[in-house]
Amino acid sequence: MNNYSNDNSKGWALGFGLLAGIAIGYYLNSNEGRAARRKAAVRFDEYGNQITEYGQQVSQQVSERATALADDAKTKYEEGKNWAGETADSLKSTINQKTSALKSSATETVNSVEESFKRGVDKAKTKVNATKA
Repeated sequence: MNNYSNDNSKGWALGFGLLAGIAIGYYLNSNEGRAARRKAAVRFDEYGNQITEYGQQVSQQVSERATALADDAKTKYEEGKNWAGETADSLKSTINQKTSALKSSATETVNSVEESFKRGVDKAKTKVNATKA
């Protein structure tokens, strides 16, 4: 019996659906329904145009933002490149100064050792000559 009731309710639902479809079809085919369809078509066209316009605005904003970000990236790259160049030049200059100072100090030390060695050799020669005589 429960199965019969379920089949019966499906029949009623189908019947109401058919009646509703017939009523809507009749309404849309009447003069008033045609006017409503035209209004709906105009509204859908307006909504479509608004969506298209909004999409174009968003696309333009994204494009502008991407261009701005690319420009910022280029600027930062150039600033970094300049900083690296300046730092390299400064480092090169410091290295050259330190190298020159070290070279000068080494030259002085070598000259001092050389003079001391010559004095020692001269002193040794003098002692050798004094011992021979």
